[in-house]
Amino acid sequence: MKSLVLTVFVLLFSTACNKQQYGQCAAPNDHLRVMYKSASSLNPFSHAFCILCNPTLEPNDYSTWAREMGATSPPNSPDGFHPCLYVYDPTRSEEGIDTLNMCVRLACDGEGDFSDMVSESNGNFDLSSILER
Repeated sequence: MKSLVLTVFVLLFSTACNKQQYGQCAAPNDHLRVMYKSASSLNPFSHAFCILCNPTLEPNDYSTWAREMGATSPPNSPDGFHPCLYVYDPTRSEEGIDTLNMCVRLACDGEGDFSDMVSESNGNFDLSSILER
């Protein structure tokens, strides 16, 4: 019982420590939104997330946009995906992205590496607030 209480406490505390932060690209790309979530300091297996979203896209345009951004493997079908890409820092593969400002710069200025599209079934973050049109 004691270990169960401790596990619940750790899970609750770890989710409170790494909140999502949001940004927006400057004009002319001010339709693009950014979400950053830092790694959990309590979970040694967690990592930060930097995500760029284009909520103006229609589902049929997801793959085309992903290819234009340099995504590695856009899906053939938009089913099950958000109009969002994971963003990585090409110069810091080991450390990753550690601030919202860094995430916005990499995502909005096109300096980041854009990877795969974000699945609707991800459980690590919530993109609903930046995907609303």
